[in-house]
Amino acid sequence: MTQERRSSVRVRSLLPCAMRRVEAEEVPVVEAKILDAAVLEAESVMSDKADWSERTDDIPKETVFLLKEIRALRQQIAGLQTLVERQGGVALQPRWVVINDNGLFLAKDESESWSIGDLCEIRVQIPSLQNPDIVALGEVVRVGDGDDGPGVAIIFRHISEAHSKAILRYALRRERQGARSLRFKFE
Repeated sequence: MTQERRSSVRVRSLLPCAMRRVEAEEVPVVEAKILDAAVLEAESVMSDKADWSERTDDIPKETVFLLKEIRALRQQIAGLQTLVERQGGVALQPRWVVINDNGLFLAKDESESWSIGDLCEIRVQIPSLQNPDIVALGEVVRVGDGDDGPGVAIIFRHISEAHSKAILRYALRRERQGARSLRFKFE
């Protein structure tokens, strides 16, 4: 699949993240994790867009309350599942990241050695209520100095649409908040 390069909002932030080298035979396993995460966080399950209170004409108040409680329990279970999964994997560490919906640039870590073409499983946690835990399959496309110093540039080869949109929403909100902060700072 060839992706065309397009302009996208990117943001530099200190985010909890982890990268793990992936061999070619492990790619289907990582893709399955990405798909499972997308199913778990599907809009019909986790989104605030499914607001039952707007349908009070059709559904009694008790049922609306029950549906909201079920959604809250699903969110708690999803959070617990994520915590359990993290116990068995590489721990997330705060790192400087430049991220957008196409990929990311990680500041160099001396303990890692990456080469162009290496595949990796990427886990990043963004400040978001709906999709905080991003899982993606990436490919290293640049090693060395970038605009943000020495590091590794990775393009997403496989990421769910929900996670891609969550990254884009986060980048846009962070950019807007930064602009507001500067505006109020100088006025």
